Amino acid sequence: MTPTEVEELQKKKTELEDELKSMDEKEKSLNEQVKALEDKLVVQQERWAVQRLEDKVKSRREAIGQLEAKIKELEEKMENPSKKGPSEEQPSAESADAKEEEIVVMEPGVAPESEAKAEETKKKRRFF
Repeated sequence: MTPTEVEELQKKKTELEDELKSMDEKEKSLNEQVKALEDKLVVQQERWAVQRLEDKVKSRREAIGQLEAKIKELEEKMENPSKKGPSEEQPSAESADAKEEEIVVMEPGVAPESEAKAEETKKKRRFF
């Protein structure tokens, strides 16, 4: 081996060691980026979970509020019964016709059975 060969090999060795050191630093940096992104992803998933729970809580509060309002309304009806009692005279024929007209009036294109089912389905969805 000649001295120039030894020098070239030492130079090549130094270059490779520098490149290896640079690659180690880059790998460390990339690992840190991966960890940071994983942490961000966890935070984002937790935010989504919290948002979904907040939405559920809000809808439950609304449902509970509606039920409480309904209870209050029914209690008020029980406390303040209407002035009409069973002993009063029968309503006149005109008011009976008016009531029949109210019952007959429906939305166009909606059958009474399907309307009742749609309302029942809507009520069921409210609580799930």
